[in-house]
Amino acid sequence: MKSRYFKDWIWPPADQWVGVYGLLTFAVVCIITARLLDFITLLTGVLWICCYVIGIGVGAVGVGLIFYAKLPLYRERRFFEFGPRSLPENRRPFYRWGYCCALLGVLLLACLSLSRH
Repeated sequence: MKSRYFKDWIWPPADQWVGVYGLLTFAVVCIITARLLDFITLLTGVLWICCYVIGIGVGAVGVGLIFYAKLPLYRERRFFEFGPRSLPENRRPFYRWGYCCALLGVLLLACLSLSRH
């Protein structure tokens, strides 16, 4: 196997996704999704409120990380810059983690809308 750079690294290789890895991954994702949806649809009372607070908290942490990452741009009065290219190099991980946390919070809140509250 030839040596690859980190950006070229793919696990597993694309030709193996269709074979055993693809079926195994599909089965695991289906089982986890079914269990998670079953748990979420049966949430009521205190557990529902706890999951709601967690979703709001994760979303708030994400928005805070995005704000912290974009703070140097706000100080320069550049309010409408999108994407990590205009950010300083040391703030880009905060930007990416912020969007991951915000999307996770939105996903959790969207899943809670499926429950019987």
